[in-house]
Amino acid sequence: MDLPQTLSHAYLITGGSEQQRQELARRMAAAYLCTGQPAPCGVCRPCRKVQGGIHPDVQWVTTLADKREITVDQARTLRADLYVTPNEGARKVYIIDPADALNPAAQNALLKSLEDGPAYGAFLLLCQQPGRLLETVRSRCETLSLPPQEDQPDPQQLEKAQALAQLLLTGSELEVAQQLTALELEKPKSAQLLELLSLTEGCVAGQLAQHPQRGVKLLQILKQCRENGVYNPGAGHVLGWVCTRLFA
Repeated sequence: MDLPQTLSHAYLITGGSEQQRQELARRMAAAYLCTGQPAPCGVCRPCRKVQGGIHPDVQWVTTLADKREITVDQARTLRADLYVTPNEGARKVYIIDPADALNPAAQNALLKSLEDGPAYGAFLLLCQQPGRLLETVRSRCETLSLPPQEDQPDPQQLEKAQALAQLLLTGSELEVAQQLTALELEKPKSAQLLELLSLTEGCVAGQLAQHPQRGVKLLQILKQCRENGVYNPGAGHVLGWVCTRLFA
């Protein structure tokens, strides 16, 4: 299956810093348009053009110099451009940053593009305050929540999180189960486990474009842990739940 087809047509990217959201958006845009393997390969012509900000099928939509909001006219211009077929690639990618600057009229105009635009259209909405977006807009997007910025983590804990993220993204069910069992035997305290899984969430987000299918699922699992307070039970319960959900 062609990699861009494995990605949803619309994502709401929240959390993290502005720079982190923008970097993730660039990598995802490259994944939509990459002609190498694995996508984004970072070396093919489309990838290099996206990273250089010169790919004609990637457009950044932001506030105009004399405006505080993204206006309905901008949303209508986007919709008109959407129906012009891609210049070079198989997709056209629109990065709206910051999406929470869309005024209500612009959001309603954008909603039409999200609902019935051509299949080659892809939308990345970068947002610090998703609550400012209409529920109808949010419901048309898959949400990717970057972890909040924190103080510089312990280097050893970060290294451990990076290794765990790589395993969760690429390992077999048996390999993941064995590693999580080993982690459980360390008997980490709740705070330590929370820190490790939070760091792991950030590491997974950084590799999302390379592993879109499992990566999106894994971020949703870790987010659900964080939001539902699944960290509170013992390590064995938490880690077993993560493994079961990941390979369900």
